[in-house]
Formats: sequence, C-alpha cells, structure tokens
Amino acid sequence: MRELFWTEDRIVKAAQLWNEGRSARAIAELFGSKKNTVINMAHRNRDRFPARQDARQKPPEADPAPVAPIRHPDRVRRVTFSGAEVTMPRVPFIDGPAP
Repeated sequence: MRELFWTEDRIVKAAQLWNEGRSARAIAELFGSKKNTVINMAHRNRDRFPARQDARQKPPEADPAPVAPIRHPDRVRRVTFSGAEVTMPRVPFIDGPAP
C-alpha cells in the first residue's frame, strides 16, 4: 500500500503556515509538493484552513437619476396602434409650426 503524503503532522504544520499568511505555493515548496496538492488538502480540511477572502458581495446599487426626455423641435411623440410611444419627424400641416 502506498504511504499517504499528507500525514497528520504535515497537515498541522501546513495549517500553521496557512494561518501565518503563507501562500499555497510557498507551503508546497517547503513540503516538496505541488501547489494544487496543498489547495486540495486545504479544501478537504476546510475547518483547519479558513478562507482568505470574503465572499463576493454585490456593490450597493445606486438609484439611477431620472433622465429628462430630450425634446427636439423638429420631432413629435406619437402613439402607434400597438400602444408604443415613438418619436417621428414633425409634419407641419399635421402638427402645426415648430414651437
């Protein structure tokens, strides 16, 4: 049977180094292993290796300022048959002269 790489003594030592703020790469170099083996071991022993980052939080959403509609003297607003509001070019004999 193959001997386990991560013995209890090594896990305790790695946890101490982790809590001191050493990176997974630095811990791996001390033990003669790869960075991913340290990360996987830390994942399996999450109670001894606390997360180093806070969970992502959404930034507070600012209410967008109400935007005033742009008024063009050569365009008018009309309502289509479907109820949609659109802007169209001003037709002088229908809409009257421009203000």
